[in-house]
Amino acid sequence: MYLAARELTGSRRAALLSAGAFLLLPSLTYVFPPIRTDGAGLSGTFVPPPWRLVALVEYGEGPHVLSLSLALLGVAATLRYLRAPSALRLAIAVIALVAVALTNLIGALGVAIFIFGVAIANGPAASFTNKWSGLWKLGLLTVLFSLGWYSLGFMRAFSQPGGGDTASFYLALPIVALVAVIAVAALPLKRLPHGMDVVVLWLFVLSAILVPKQLFGIGIAPQPIRYSLELDAAFAIAVGIALAWAIERVSPRATVRGAAVALATLAFVGIGLPSWLGVQARLAPDLSWQTWSERRVALWLAGNLRPGERAFLTGDHAFWLNVFADVPQVRGGQDFAAVDPWPAHAAFQISSGPDAAISKIWLQALAVRYLVVTGPSSSEIFHDFSNPAKFDGMFPVVFDERGVRIYEVPLAGDPRSVVVASADLPTPTNGIDRPALDSYLSAVARGTAPVAALSGLGSWRVEAQSAGGNLVVRQAYDSGWRGTVDGSGVVLAPDALGMISVPVSAGRHVVELDHRAHLDFLAGIGIAALTGLVLVGNALRRRGS
Repeated sequence: MYLAARELTGSRRAALLSAGAFLLLPSLTYVFPPIRTDGAGLSGTFVPPPWRLVALVEYGEGPHVLSLSLALLGVAATLRYLRAPSALRLAIAVIALVAVALTNLIGALGVAIFIFGVAIANGPAASFTNKWSGLWKLGLLTVLFSLGWYSLGFMRAFSQPGGGDTASFYLALPIVALVAVIAVAALPLKRLPHGMDVVVLWLFVLSAILVPKQLFGIGIAPQPIRYSLELDAAFAIAVGIALAWAIERVSPRATVRGAAVALATLAFVGIGLPSWLGVQARLAPDLSWQTWSERRVALWLAGNLRPGERAFLTGDHAFWLNVFADVPQVRGGQDFAAVDPWPAHAAFQISSGPDAAISKIWLQALAVRYLVVTGPSSSEIFHDFSNPAKFDGMFPVVFDERGVRIYEVPLAGDPRSVVVASADLPTPTNGIDRPALDSYLSAVARGTAPVAALSGLGSWRVEAQSAGGNLVVRQAYDSGWRGTVDGSGVVLAPDALGMISVPVSAGRHVVELDHRAHLDFLAGIGIAALTGLVLVGNALRRRGS
């Protein structure tokens, strides 16, 4: 924070005050009561700690918190490069920005907003000579090197339905950016203190993401609350600039200004220190981790699930499950990053939908044997189930401990794979298309179980007896899968719910599936590597000449 504010303002005093405000002051988003209550609940103090600490400790936002630090370094490096371009400064800026992108996707959009503010600002902090030519190089190289991870397939999966506010992002956020560009022409940004021109734009764009969601439930970016971390960074720099500007006008004497800085620092400490002290117990290692509900549930599932079966969990129990045990599950953590959109629809119906019968169909269609439901008295942070008692009487309870129940769901068909007639698999039109879901489940339940099935990490070997039709391997399809039937290559496709579907003729067959690296992923790595080689080659050629 100090480095970013120093490069932006050119003032050590403003940078120090910005760093102090960032470290100690409560977050700007605490103007919204639900967020303030959440923050105060962590520390137990009247003034909550900075929201990024809540996000880190309470919600596990380690990657985003780290990416914010990297983003601030990226801002500092970008401003330094734009003021005095050189190959070394360009390399440092690119490395910092690529590090953000490879650490966290939310952070990548956050740092893009930071750089956007620098790009369009036309005040004292961003009126650099040839600014756009430098930003063009910086942006292009950052994108090219980031393609080593952000392949086209990755971005396509991230854009699947079920990604929260992703759809509106494509229209609303560009409109906000356009308004910001118009504001630059209309507002007297050049009259603001040094650096405040850029900060005003940051505050505008980030507030446009957060405020509509909090007040009206309108999301214009994925998971808007998460951008409160970037908003806090902008707010802290604004505080530092405003205080430094005020101090400079109090007196020209250095001693008076120093005393004013000390007084502001003491005020920061008085406001923020109690909350920091209040969270120390939460920051310490939890020595009772072996008794966590998440671990207890994970070990129980690991001891009771059979091959091919999976569990459905949500919230903290889903996030922690595979830390403690190797248990197949439907969700994990990122519904919107899945190549198959149907599990996201299923998750909504199971956790929030009012129709328990639809939920049962989804659970059976996804080969779920155990359903983990967290109630109000559980230690679960998220409490995703709107009606935890919805499944009482429908499924037998096989585990009931500390507000967590595990229900046993009757299986439909073999949980590994079944041979079905392709005509029996209609595609649902939505998550509550009961006729289509009933037909799908009926076809799977009547399907022929495999003679033998063995799965590994990214591989399947299935021996099946078929009367003709499709072998449905009950694992999500994506374009990385390759398959053979009796040693001959075969075209794979997703079935009606996105599972792997293999056409097989009548008779006994051996089907082998192998998951390989995606071509677009390999292409992205190739582009990133080629970009690096070209840059190194140019540098060596210039040195040689």
